[in-house]
Amino acid sequence: MAAATVIGEVPTYVSDDEMDTSETEDSGNKKRVKKRQRNWVEKMVFINTEEAEEAGIKEDQWRYHYTNTTAAGEKKVFRCNKVKALGKQCDAGIYLLFESTNDNVVLFRSTSNHTHDNIGEKPSRIPTEVKTIIQDLFELKLKPKAIIEVLHERGITPPSIHQLNNFLRTIKSTKLGPTSISLGEIEQWCLESSQSIPESDDAPFVASYQIIYDDDDNEHEDDDDGFYKLPRYQKKIHADATYKLIWQGFPVLIVGTTDLDRHFHLFGMAICSNETTQDFRFIFRALQEGMKKLNLEEIDPDFLIAADADAIRNAFQDVFGEKKMVMCWAHMRRNVVKKIESMVKKSEQEDLVNDVESLQLAQDERIFIKASNLFVKKWSKKEPNFIQYFQNEWLTTHNAWYEGVGHFAPSTNNALEAINNVIKKRKIHFVDV
Repeated sequence: MAAATVIGEVPTYVSDDEMDTSETEDSGNKKRVKKRQRNWVEKMVFINTEEAEEAGIKEDQWRYHYTNTTAAGEKKVFRCNKVKALGKQCDAGIYLLFESTNDNVVLFRSTSNHTHDNIGEKPSRIPTEVKTIIQDLFELKLKPKAIIEVLHERGITPPSIHQLNNFLRTIKSTKLGPTSISLGEIEQWCLESSQSIPESDDAPFVASYQIIYDDDDNEHEDDDDGFYKLPRYQKKIHADATYKLIWQGFPVLIVGTTDLDRHFHLFGMAICSNETTQDFRFIFRALQEGMKKLNLEEIDPDFLIAADADAIRNAFQDVFGEKKMVMCWAHMRRNVVKKIESMVKKSEQEDLVNDVESLQLAQDERIFIKASNLFVKKWSKKEPNFIQYFQNEWLTTHNAWYEGVGHFAPSTNNALEAINNVIKKRKIHFVDV
């Protein structure tokens, strides 16, 4: 039987301040936690720890909260178990004081009544009807922030951004398969998909794959989903890398050609761990291997149309030899306009852009060189810093951006980039293979 002493009719009151982690107030740029003040009354004295803790357990309404060490002894505080540990706490509570001068354990109880019924609890799950609405909005390709705005407009309490993102991940995983795939699974899939050539001209197959296991340099993975319907007369190669197609974040390299109507025809894709010369060299060689598997002549292109990425250009030359490189005019113009806006006086910007656009219309190398010299002469005194940049970057290093570089060849990579957008909108998912 527990030996306990009930303190007299006039109880001893103790007042102290506690940190309430659920309420904060701003103080300048920092948030300061509000202090909660509670009054405590001494209720019982126990002769040992076991009896004191047993008394608290019998009440079946307390849960351990925290421990403080004070001059009077160690203070073990218990909170109301009707509320969660993280969040606003009920005002009722008890604590056990393990006195430092003897073996007594004193039970203190707060004078406040229970307030847990008044504490609003946020829903931990998204209601089923709200999930249905979110799924419909997701199918409309709305982003998380836009989904929350629509829910507000409809008078629906939205979930937190964390809850919403978790639910959207579940939707994607259900529709597109698991978000992770091992290197071994990729290798096995590549092996199985490269065994035979499909009968349909539009069905993809793996033309070539290479997986390098390297503990020192992380793993490198290359696999080529070859969509081959290759007219042998095509002489223009488009190449680029795009992101946000697979959850692992690896770039997808895309290679294809355009016809005389500038419609893009996809040759193949490669999922690589990077977009270096080695990676683009791999996909260009995979094209040749694919042609051999189809019993067709190897590709002998006349032009490469690409952005100003040296990795693409170097890889193309390694595989196909010295060929003409058509610098994508759209990429070049965007880069130049950004520089003009940051380096040139506003009053001169429009005229300078117009002159660059006129320069791009040069129909052969002779006209381009003469026009370039006149362009430099006109602007070198007005904008010397910009002209120095323009000469180094666009008249020396990458100067194949005018119309006359490749007749009957597109001056931009827009057709390929349009395919990138189509793939993303249709949610083609290359990991779920």
